[in-house]
Amino acid sequence: MTVRPAYLEPRTDVPAVDDWSTRLALDEFRGSARVAGVLAVVFLVGAVGLAVFPESTPGTVAAIVVLALLGLVTGILPLAYRHETAPRRRGLLDRPWRRVPATAAVGGPWEEDRLLVFTDGATLVLRGTLLGIPSLVLDRQELFLCGPDDDGRAVVRVAGLCRLLPVKVDEVETRPREREPHLVGRPLDDPVVARAFRGFRWGTRARVWPVAGAAVGAMTAALSAWPLSPAGLVVGGLLIAFSAVMLPGVSAIGGLYREAVAAAESASRWTPVPVTLFPRAADHEVAGLAQLPGGTAVVRFPLPDLDLVANIADTGTMWMAGDGNGVVTVGVPRLPALMIAVVRPDSDDSDDTPPPWLLRTLEPSWDDVPALRA
Repeated sequence: MTVRPAYLEPRTDVPAVDDWSTRLALDEFRGSARVAGVLAVVFLVGAVGLAVFPESTPGTVAAIVVLALLGLVTGILPLAYRHETAPRRRGLLDRPWRRVPATAAVGGPWEEDRLLVFTDGATLVLRGTLLGIPSLVLDRQELFLCGPDDDGRAVVRVAGLCRLLPVKVDEVETRPREREPHLVGRPLDDPVVARAFRGFRWGTRARVWPVAGAAVGAMTAALSAWPLSPAGLVVGGLLIAFSAVMLPGVSAIGGLYREAVAAAESASRWTPVPVTLFPRAADHEVAGLAQLPGGTAVVRFPLPDLDLVANIADTGTMWMAGDGNGVVTVGVPRLPALMIAVVRPDSDDSDDTPPPWLLRTLEPSWDDVPALRA
């Protein structure tokens, strides 16, 4: 018998900004964005400071380029955070979410980026960067809407996802896409999950990043040896040291991804498993107690995905691709999100061992998830 998935939905009886899953999305990168913003300023100021000096040795030039690139890369996160939280600053989330009929649109070169919303006796065409969301709207024929305001701005959510999607009212003429029925079967036969899996596989190559960082640092240091450039030696040495510190944690992450990818590729079906999340202590992994077909098991999420943890917290169900022993892939049918889970069968005790520091720094804040509060 096919089990129909249950999906996380925002509350529609309180202002959107007071809905716990909406706050979770708004505050996901708050702490990381602040740290990244400070680092971006430091890197860019260092690059400008070196650029104003008359010395132009190859090592100094290399140090300027490395610092400028690091500044630009770390500056992306605070800019993205500001963009994602713009609906709150504009007051779009001061009213409750509205559940409205909707579907995906066709017509024109941007058909994947438009939605048709039927509300207040009118049909609105909404456009934005939706990243595969139209397929979910087409499947459910509804979405959750705040707005639009006087400037035609609105924000939407779909069942199953915490993420907020800023959109604008478009005047283009279009028509609904034809709805295609989907059955819950093999995980990778689902086109939405398969698209997410292509990005998920990149986790197996996680070691590339510290190795590349060490190579850039070594090149910068080598260029700084003669003619001597103290700035280049410092930048190159720090980059090598940081890469060396990261390598063990990143290698552990890559190993987990390899096992999870193998589990997903060998899975012939999704397995829905009841899970009760443990109250989360500071600096500990998100974990819970799973009721597997063969008995209870502790399940840990070393790199928890915001949308999937929220789904588990709200529905009490984890959708698993794997045999339920060791590392498995966790997702939800039709959702573009996957994460790793480590399952320990025949166990009902949580693991009090703190995760590596690198994994802790990559986690969002879980303060708004009721199921994780002590």
